[in-house]
Parts: sequence; structure tokens; C-alpha cells
Amino acid sequence: MCACIMTTRIQRRATKMVKGGRLGSKIKREHQEDQGNMDAGEGNSITGSEGNSPSTPSSVKKRKYYCCFKDEWCKEAAFKNWLRKIDGMTAECILCHQGFSIKYEGRRAVTSHADSSKHRESEKQRKDMPQIPVVVPETDVYQEDMVTAAELGQVYHSIVHQLSYASQGCAYKTLSMILPDSVVARKMSCGLTKATSIAEKVLAPKSQELLLKDLEEVPFFSVGSDAYNKGSRKFFPVTIRYFSATEGIKHGLLDFYSESSSDSVASQIVAILQENGLNVTRMASYMIDNASVDFGKHWSVFQDLKQLNGGLIQVGCMGHVIHNCLKRAMRALSFDVETFVLKVYSEFSSSTKKVDSLMSFYEFVETEYKDVLQHVTTRWLTLLPTVDRILESWSVLRAYFLSLGEENCLKIMWEAFGADEHASLPLCYVHFVHNLMRIFSEAAKKLECDHVTCTELHSVLENLHTKLKRRKEDKFYGKSSQVILGNVSASENRKFTEEAEKTLSRCIAYLEQWYYFETSIFEQMAVLSLNTEVKWFDLVTLVTALCIDIDIDQLYNEYCVLQKLREEIISKEQKVDQRWVKVFKQIPEHGDSQLLKLVSFVLSIPVSNAFCEKIYNLMAQLWSKDRSRLNDSLVKAELQVQLNFNISCADFHDFLYRNPELLRAARGEENYKCKKEEPEDEDIPPVP
Repeated sequence: MCACIMTTRIQRRATKMVKGGRLGSKIKREHQEDQGNMDAGEGNSITGSEGNSPSTPSSVKKRKYYCCFKDEWCKEAAFKNWLRKIDGMTAECILCHQGFSIKYEGRRAVTSHADSSKHRESEKQRKDMPQIPVVVPETDVYQEDMVTAAELGQVYHSIVHQLSYASQGCAYKTLSMILPDSVVARKMSCGLTKATSIAEKVLAPKSQELLLKDLEEVPFFSVGSDAYNKGSRKFFPVTIRYFSATEGIKHGLLDFYSESSSDSVASQIVAILQENGLNVTRMASYMIDNASVDFGKHWSVFQDLKQLNGGLIQVGCMGHVIHNCLKRAMRALSFDVETFVLKVYSEFSSSTKKVDSLMSFYEFVETEYKDVLQHVTTRWLTLLPTVDRILESWSVLRAYFLSLGEENCLKIMWEAFGADEHASLPLCYVHFVHNLMRIFSEAAKKLECDHVTCTELHSVLENLHTKLKRRKEDKFYGKSSQVILGNVSASENRKFTEEAEKTLSRCIAYLEQWYYFETSIFEQMAVLSLNTEVKWFDLVTLVTALCIDIDIDQLYNEYCVLQKLREEIISKEQKVDQRWVKVFKQIPEHGDSQLLKLVSFVLSIPVSNAFCEKIYNLMAQLWSKDRSRLNDSLVKAELQVQLNFNISCADFHDFLYRNPELLRAARGEENYKCKKEEPEDEDIPPVP
């Protein structure tokens, strides 16, 4: 009986709990619907659900309501000066630099922030500050252009300064955190894939288009090339040098390819010129180093190009000639100065203990310590600063090696430092080489300058040739060498004099072998340097020697104008190419000028391979071990951007707005292609 009563009570209680639960759920749903209706006036509502199917009575799902940002809030007078939308559930105050959520409170969250003490203080500070008008873009297109221009500018900056694209991708993320109030910084996004695509498909083609546009305005240009080894592959840059009547001498990189045999080099050059709408008959000269594969008499790259252009001028790198001249002449000396310098450097290059010991000798003589410089064997004239440093520290170095003793020194080191400093024959050899290197270095620096012209080549080499001949005739070997020769024995004096005479003779013979001082055409070109009075006979002789089709009558009229301007121009300008820029500013309608045709031919001829060497240095820095995975096309694109754009990173941003097609191409709206002119109609036979 008790058990039955207990069971009945439990059943009644369970029934009441079920009814109460259903009733409670109903009340909660009604309350949530009322709450949602209240929030509907403040923002759009979003519902969310959790749990099982709503048809199941035992698992009624709980509905969630969220608020969304309304664009009308930004137009209200109380909010329009500081409220910005970040996303559907987040707003931002540009005065406080603070974001806040409107997910749960909607408009009340905005008004709560407006009533906060921090916001009121920010508004007060803004009123006290002078008002600066802010230009708000009216359309999203302008904002897209700003973002795209910023991305292109950063890619250009990373290429010019050889930064990795990974570091730039990290910089974009950092900028969005540093500048949260900048819409451009937040929207910038340019990772590795996008950056490489911009470099290869947008910037590089535009740089090549600018180069070709300049070449349309000039009658002649010169082509240069050389080989660069990267592992087991050879790379050849095709460089262009030309004279612009408005800017002077300019250089550019037309192409960059990989090939091996000599006959294919000529074929590649002709194919690249035709592909870019350039005729091989407009080539004034072909510049490369002095290897036989390039300038052989019977079968070489130059001979292949000569068959297509009979007026092509052969130009060897005179910088290499000067380097090799002294290097080969030094073989006549019994004391090898180059080996001596290398041994001195190797003594201290890999031993910290020896460097510390050398520093103690510097401290003893109360002299500032200076490192021993390294000599690069492939460039002989790097020996000059190295020998400078050794001669400057000779007393300290001599004391160091004397402290080691003869047993612990190399033979060549003890031979140089073991003798008395005032009667040391090896030191006499070092002073003699140092004296010669000064005049060779002076000539090499002039020829390796970017704006040096072939009108100056003859005077530079003639000056060097004359100095060497006078030293031989006067038996002058330098003041320091003459002092030491007065203290050595007669046999040592005679030995040194014979070797020095032989060295000077070798220098003179080598220069005469590679440059014909009496019959060189570069001597006739010197008339265009404007250093001396320009004579009509010299101009006609030069035109005849170059075999250029020129209207002599029109050339004479322009020659008369030149005579009036020459003295005034040379007094104000030292560079030859800039002198001619000023001349053509005074000649009306110089587009059909015959004098421009002659000057363009002559000034486009280079005298050294320095520009190609510059490309190798850039390529070595670009294709470093840290960036060894770069492909050939990307290396070519970055080199073209660096060399063909003559624009600073700051000015490049304005350049982009003047060329909106680049912005469209970077956004992927179109594939930008270099606008190339069609080659001239003249038939060009294939390279044999």
C-alpha cells in the first residue's frame, strides 16, 4: 500500500515538471522574440542555432540574435566624423584608434563609446588642433588604384634594393598593424607569387618598352655582350648603348639569355634585335672583351655580324687592355710583387692570434691599427690600394716578421722584411710597381666611367703611352726607388735597372699591339669632343671613314651653328655628351639633323665593357646563396627593372599614376605586354 502511494506521487511530480518545462520554454521563446524585436530597431538581426531538430520536443534548439552594422550610422551628424565600419559586426573610432563590437548591443554600443571619457577627450583634442582638410575618395576605383600603386611601388623598391619578396610580404602585415587607420595599409597584400608575377609581367615589360621608345628616336646604337658563368651554365646579357639628344649617353639591358657556342651568340643577337623591332644595320659597334671567340679574324661573333652590317666597328675593351698590360709586364721582375702581397694577406686572414700580435706592434709605435687589404687576382689594379696599405705600414709589418725569425717566415717574406729598410731591393721593386700602377689606374678609371666617350679614348691612351716612353728615356722609376738604389750595391743597382727597363718596354709594346696610335679611327673621332676648334675638313674626313649616309650640305649649315656655340658650351660643361645635349637644344628641328646622325653614331660606341661588368656584379648580388632558387626569367626581369628604369623609389609612385595601364595589369584586369615596333622592311639574311 505504501509503495503504491509513493509511485503515484512520483508520477504526478514528473508530470508537473514536464508541463512546467514546456511552459518555461514557451515563455523564454516569447521573451527572446520580444528582445529580437527590440534590437531590430537598432540593427539587422542574425539568428544562430544549436542542438537537434526543432521537431523533437525533448531537444528544443536555442536561437541566438546578433546585430549588424548599418551604413546609415556613418551619415548621422553625431557619428560621421569618427565612426568607420570594419566589418558587419565591428566598428572603429578613428579618433581613439580603437575598434569595438556592435554584435550584441548594436547602436547602443556606438552611443556608449561616444559617451566614454576617452572619446570625449579625443574630441576635445581634435577641436583644439588646426583642422586639415581630408580628401575622401568618392569611388572605390580610386582606392583600388592607391592600393595597387602602393603594392607596385613596394615591389619596385624591393627589386632596386635587392630585398627578398618574403621580407616584403612580412612588411605588409606589419604595416597594417602599425597604421590601423590607413585603408591602403590594411588592404595591401603582395606575397611571393604576386610579387614575382608583377616583376615579370608588369614592371619588366614596361622597362623594356621605355628603352625601345628611346631607341626609336636615335639613328644608331651599339650592342655589348659577355659571358657569365653560373654553375655549369653560361649567361649572356645583351646591352644597348645610345646617345639621346635630350639626356646624353644612356645604357639599357635588352635581353638576358643562356647559350654556349660562338655562332649561336651572333644568331641570338640578331634574333633579339629583330624581335624588338631593331635593324642590325643600325648597329654602330659591337663591344665585348678581347677573346678570340669574339674578335677572331676568320671565325668569330664579330665576323658573323660584320657580314650583315659592313660598317660595324670592332671595339675591344680597353679597360682589359690596361689591366693586362701592367700584369704581363711585371713578369720581367725577379721579385714577384703580386705573390708577395697575397702572402702578406694570407698571413693574417685566418688567424686571430696573429692579428692580435700585429695590433700589439701598432700599439707599441702608437699608430692606429689598419687591416691588410686583399688583392683580387682577376683585377690587377686592385693591387694599388693593397700596396698602398703595405707601404704605409711597412715599419710595423717588418717589426712583426723580424720577431718571428727566419725559420718561421716564408722565403719571400723574409727576403722583403729581413733586409735594411733603406737598402732593401725588394722594397725598391714594390715602390717601382706602386709608381707604375698610379698612372695605369688613372687611365683605367677614366675609361671605365659610364659617360666616357670614344672621342676621349685616343687622348687617354696617348697620354699613358707618352708617360711610359718618357720614364724609359729618362730612366725614372719613382723617387722612393731612386733613394733605395743609391744605397744598394752596384750589381743590385744594375740588375734592377735592367729589369725596370724591360718592364717599361713590355708595357709600351703591349699598348702598341692592341691600339694603333698612328692609324686608329678613334683619333679622327676626337674632333667631336669639342676640346679644340672643329674644322670642316676633319668632319668630312670622319664621315668618309665611317661610311655614313649623310647630307653634306645640311651638315655644313649645322656646322656653322656649331662654330658659334662651341666656346660658350665647353666653358660651362666638362662631359662630352652633355656638351652635345646643349648644342642640339640650340639647333631647331634636330629630329632630321645630319649632325645628330654623326654624333649619335660616334657617341654610342663604348670604350670598355664596364656596363656588362656592372650587370655581373648585380647578378651576383641578386642570385646569391640566400636566393638561389630564383629562375632565369625572374633574374632577367629584376635586372631589366634595375637598369632600364632611371627612376627613384619616391618618384616611381607618381610614374605609376601617369601610366594607369600598369595598375590595371597588376590587378589582373589585362596582361601587360611590351609595345614593340615592327622591324624595318629591309630583308636581313640569316647569320651563316
